[in-house]
Amino acid sequence: MSLVEGELEGPTVFKDLAKLDFDFVPDALPGREDEQRKLASIYRGLAQGATREHALVWGPVGTGKTALAERFARDLAQALGKQGKAMVHVRVNCRKLKSAGLAALAILSKFDPNRPERGFSIGEMLLDLRRHLERRQAHLLVILDEVDALLRSDGSNLVYDLTRFNDDAGPSWVGVSLLMVSQENVLPLLDPAALSTFKQTNVVAIQGYAAPQLEGIVKQRVQLAFQSGAVDADTVLLVADAAAAQNGNARFAIEVLQKAGRLADDEGASRVTPEHVRAAQGDTFSYITTTKLQALPRHVLLTLLALARRLKREGGAYATTGSTEEAYKLACEEVGEEPRAHTQFWKYVNQLKDGGFIVGRLSGKGQAGTTQFLSIPDAPAAVVEQKVAELLRAPGRQP
Repeated sequence: MSLVEGELEGPTVFKDLAKLDFDFVPDALPGREDEQRKLASIYRGLAQGATREHALVWGPVGTGKTALAERFARDLAQALGKQGKAMVHVRVNCRKLKSAGLAALAILSKFDPNRPERGFSIGEMLLDLRRHLERRQAHLLVILDEVDALLRSDGSNLVYDLTRFNDDAGPSWVGVSLLMVSQENVLPLLDPAALSTFKQTNVVAIQGYAAPQLEGIVKQRVQLAFQSGAVDADTVLLVADAAAAQNGNARFAIEVLQKAGRLADDEGASRVTPEHVRAAQGDTFSYITTTKLQALPRHVLLTLLALARRLKREGGAYATTGSTEEAYKLACEEVGEEPRAHTQFWKYVNQLKDGGFIVGRLSGKGQAGTTQFLSIPDAPAAVVEQKVAELLRAPGRQP
């Protein structure tokens, strides 16, 4: 057996790595239920006799816009199919296909994959598209993903043509509806003619995911992609909190989860630990650097050292503020410092949180009181301990 073959056939924490692809669209979209309902409300007219509906979904990177559009298109087609109405959809990546001609060809290729790439105008391609839809007696939902790239590169003529596709045919189920997806509100990029075809209320603006929503996403991907028991609940929370700190970016959470799993495989571990997650995040986007640590006051560094030691010792994703304060007092004794009072220690914790060095979450259901749990999200606790200890021992260190 070759070295490569041995690696490929070795033990792994994964059961289906494809479920961590950015392009994978799960059956359910945690945290996007309200947006799905709004899209369903916008396109409800297709089930009630309307011949077309158009909408825009926009929001920052990692907020699930493309997955939302794909999941909605599939579910809409299934629901309309139960009413005897055939609907198909096609998604065009306008960042790759920035001209109206290339985008129109991609739409037509859904029905004629062998069509020549050159020699036909957009008008001719749209006429052929109508013939294909009439042959199928189908309605087409076109998803223009990253549509801002097309609008800036080639204007809004294609958007106008698609929204007016049904005009010449009269009332008919055969036709086109449009769903635009973008990182920004692109309505100001449309010319007056194209803008007139859009209802201003048919806009779904998406915000970054909150930590509880990210927890649901991470938990779902763990169930789909990992072996049973390979990722525990606290590790899921740590990934979710790390992504919440990155503007609620679900792509970041999925990337960290995948890298953490690979680190576990590289070590031959049967579980993905919090240290794997911290190392994975540090490799993806490390906030804790020596330069930033050097700017922290001495007792704030001692607080960070205490948390790192507690996390390293316990091997968990989080440590309580109480246990961290006890470790802080011990750290102060080691370097000959008088531990500050609880109120001042709490200020150090908040300074670290505000600075992005640590994250915190309140105790969950079933736990007494309002204990806060702390963690270091983007670097292994052992590495942070070593860096901070070296800085504290450095000559001339200011208090």
